[in-house]
Amino acid sequence: MKRSLCVVALALLVSTDSRSGPAASEQPAPAPAPKLLITVVVDQMRFDYIDRYGKGWDGGLGRLVTEGAVFERAFYPYWNTVTCAGHATIGTGTLPYRHGVIMNEWYRRSAKRRMACTDDPSATSIPYTGPAEPVGHSSHRLRMPTLGDRLLATSPASRVVVLSIKPRSAIMLAGQRGTAVTWFADTNVWATSTAFAEAPVAEVQKFVTGNPIERERQEVWDRVRPQREYVGTDVSADARPRAGWTSTFPHPLSGAPGTPADRFSDFWERSPYSDAYLGRMAAALARDYQLGQRDAVDHLAISFSALDYVGHDFGPASHEVQDTLFRLDKTLATLFEALDSSVGRERYAVAFSADHGVSAIPESLVAAGGDAGRVLNAAVQKVAEAAMTAAHGPGPYVAHVEYSNLYLTDAAKQRAHEDRAFVQPMLTAVASIPGVLRAFSAHDLESKRESADPIERAAALGHHSEESGEVVVVLWRNWVGTNTSAATHGSGHWYDQHVPVIFLGPAFKPGRYSTPASPADLAPTLAALIELAMPDVDGRVLSGALR
Repeated sequence: MKRSLCVVALALLVSTDSRSGPAASEQPAPAPAPKLLITVVVDQMRFDYIDRYGKGWDGGLGRLVTEGAVFERAFYPYWNTVTCAGHATIGTGTLPYRHGVIMNEWYRRSAKRRMACTDDPSATSIPYTGPAEPVGHSSHRLRMPTLGDRLLATSPASRVVVLSIKPRSAIMLAGQRGTAVTWFADTNVWATSTAFAEAPVAEVQKFVTGNPIERERQEVWDRVRPQREYVGTDVSADARPRAGWTSTFPHPLSGAPGTPADRFSDFWERSPYSDAYLGRMAAALARDYQLGQRDAVDHLAISFSALDYVGHDFGPASHEVQDTLFRLDKTLATLFEALDSSVGRERYAVAFSADHGVSAIPESLVAAGGDAGRVLNAAVQKVAEAAMTAAHGPGPYVAHVEYSNLYLTDAAKQRAHEDRAFVQPMLTAVASIPGVLRAFSAHDLESKRESADPIERAAALGHHSEESGEVVVVLWRNWVGTNTSAATHGSGHWYDQHVPVIFLGPAFKPGRYSTPASPADLAPTLAALIELAMPDVDGRVLSGALR
């Protein structure tokens, strides 16, 4: 009788699942556990791109949205929606307050300077061609294990292959170790570091040597489809492309006549050609490592970076963004077809998401009559310092401002610790800056991770007690904190937080799900397919999508 009751209860749970798609009774028997787990991240992909631009997707993106389990209400729950924090969240299933990676760069008190999230003086760059990077990279700032770390800890025979253009993207998906962890270095060469290998990895070296990016120097990036298939116009006076490109198509990878030859790599990585290269590399390494074709379970993680570069330069409404997605659709189709052939369509599972979204271009919104603008770090620091000087006498009080984080000097930090009212003049003054929504003291955030105030809660979940600043500055919607890009991200507003969360494979029931989700759910859900324990995480298993 107990067994019968369990079966009835399970049937009721399935029948009330908040999704659209085939009825539960029509679902086939559970699929065997996958032999290959795949994490795909598209840097800066907003969820609304699926409905705005996805009509013509008939390749890999099309397969994900039509055959996958699509969670329509997937949001990052924290502020500071940036690349390094997002990839760390996807990799570990935890949030910044726990994994410690709060931004792409932030102020390090021990060094008294700003440092990138993966900078590690104890690691040495290992280039595959050309010069080494001046600084090594590792995940030493990451305080939680990734899915790949946990897999290798329980199954040493497993292989973990991670690729991206950006070092921070690859490293935060990989974690502390990996079979092949590869990125395109600032010195314009493919690289890894001594944190992951003792020498160049033979399989990666083979592909890089046989496929030099220089072959694409004479390529010209233009629309891959007829212009009528693109939404809106292709003219934006507010775009900020790199010197050597214009704000409209076409875009030669060698730049305009007279552009220095060494600019090619920059143009290349800021185009869909870098995504296509990464897809070919992933297919080759999957073949050479026999991923998913052995007794052990393997993990392949890829982060495609081109969309982020394109979105920053041209904005989310541009034809360049749309074309990057059209081309990524083809790149993913080619990769999935290769895996269908080598691994078997029924033997791998894909988790797909993004590290953040992106804002509209503020100047374009203002021209249309909207409320938008830019609040620069230097202006925040000037106002904060003046307010504290007026209240407490000569400083200095502010050591550094990094986007939403304001760091006090050591002396000011000590006084703030002794007297919580000490920073109130700064909070009041900063909150009065046009474009600033609120300013929080870090003292007030430690206990606010479950606050009913969504802005307060998001600021708290993105705040790490040892890494973050003593004051957190939150901007109004459509106001951004940089002047170097046309469009950017990093807020807790919907356009930055709302991203795709999609699962594809025989273990998942296709359909659209209204269940709330977040990118922190990717790792626990993939781990559940192979019964890999992931304790102490913020994400959860999205069991409603499982067969």
